[in-house]
Amino acid sequence: MAEETKTVDQGMASRKLALEVLIKIEKDSAYANLALSAGFERRKSLNERDRAFVTALVQGVVRNLSLLDHQIAAVSKEPLAKMPAVLRNILRMAIYQLDHMSETPQRAVLDTSAKLARSLGHEGMVRFTNGVLRGYLRKKEEGGTTIGDATDNSSLSLKYSLPVWLIEKWKENYGESETLALLAWSKKTPGLTIRVSELGVEPPAMLDILNRNGFAATHGKLVPACLIFNSAENEEGGKSFRGSPNKLPGYEDGLFVVQDEAAAFVSTVLGVEKGETIIDLCAAPGGKAVHIGELLENTGQVIAIDKSTSRLKLVNEARVRLSLTNLQIVAADGREYEQNSQKKLADRVLLDAPCSGTGVINRRTDISLNRESSDIEKLTVLQKDLIQNAGKLVKAGGVLVYSTCSMEPEENLSVVEWFLAQNPNFKGSSLLPFINDEVKSDWFSEENESTLPEVSKQASAEKGYLQLLPTRHGVSGFFICRLVKDAAEMP
Repeated sequence: MAEETKTVDQGMASRKLALEVLIKIEKDSAYANLALSAGFERRKSLNERDRAFVTALVQGVVRNLSLLDHQIAAVSKEPLAKMPAVLRNILRMAIYQLDHMSETPQRAVLDTSAKLARSLGHEGMVRFTNGVLRGYLRKKEEGGTTIGDATDNSSLSLKYSLPVWLIEKWKENYGESETLALLAWSKKTPGLTIRVSELGVEPPAMLDILNRNGFAATHGKLVPACLIFNSAENEEGGKSFRGSPNKLPGYEDGLFVVQDEAAAFVSTVLGVEKGETIIDLCAAPGGKAVHIGELLENTGQVIAIDKSTSRLKLVNEARVRLSLTNLQIVAADGREYEQNSQKKLADRVLLDAPCSGTGVINRRTDISLNRESSDIEKLTVLQKDLIQNAGKLVKAGGVLVYSTCSMEPEENLSVVEWFLAQNPNFKGSSLLPFINDEVKSDWFSEENESTLPEVSKQASAEKGYLQLLPTRHGVSGFFICRLVKDAAEMP
């Protein structure tokens, strides 16, 4: 069954903006979320419904790009590479709407696509657009627009719009069955997740506020302070949320932040205690840094470091909105940052390292466009430099947490093993005390354990590291490792 996005068509203004954003993503390799934000800033007249339509259309096209291009190529005499970017993306938008946005009538898709071509091109482009779309509809009626159930890597790459190299890696690391499950997961649009502030209302009270406003959300199992909204595909029991989170009740009062449940778990496993000094070495955009500040109950000090001054502005905005007074923001390269004396070494250091992002590929729809296989090797060099410096910032007896939102072993366990070989004064520290009993019984059941890769089993969590898999653990594909530095420094 085709994935459907339940949004109401808001006409030409929305489509023009979606087209602009898609061209920006294609030409400048722009991140989809940033390109969308910039577009909405230019078109402030769009209401929440308009924005939801644009977001669904842009993300849907990016998420299905390879398949859409394959479908266009099957009915077009003109190769896609020779088409103007405007035309390519008008056709992509149209076919995505025809196949996945059921609330938009077929005639409206054809009419508005022709109008877009006319307003941004010429009559020849209009005729070409009409011809391709009508040809596609004929082929669809004949049943000739689907990839089918083939599981060879090329067919899977087209069907799921992910690169062949990534599918090959997943099959090698996780096996055929798990890879097919991961590919299916990658196509599902997740619902919004927020984390209720540790300094504000209790999570049940926040959930009650949302329920009274008609929104359906549930507590996260791993981090109960996280509230997970219904996805756009599942609105049973209440509506999903597709607008800007800053429109939700409680946002301006600092009652919550937008944060993935697995990301919130990363901050939790630091195990902070009031009054401590904590370093977040790659802090922007700030979700984990502010969480740590809250867990410290506004005591001690959180030093939030990032080399991007523009992204540090987001950290500051979150700090102000949540009324945190214990968060210090520092613009610096995490590979080079150093404390001035032994006395200022941190009690705990978090390194949430830059990574390929394959564990959040369902949220970050543009990852498949902007990643190449060679990026993994380049990233591991950066990750090793960062973790080596992170270790120097931890005091004797202190904690170092290394995490990524990647499912690639080279960025995860391989980096940790390299670090431990270089730094024998660090040892793994069990993650199990931070996982509640209900989740343990689910994740590490006999049935699950028998088919999990070693890095995702309970024995690994006991050793201090765990690869979360969305298909098995119900959260994003984060890797988390907790290390403790020897209390007596080695000579």
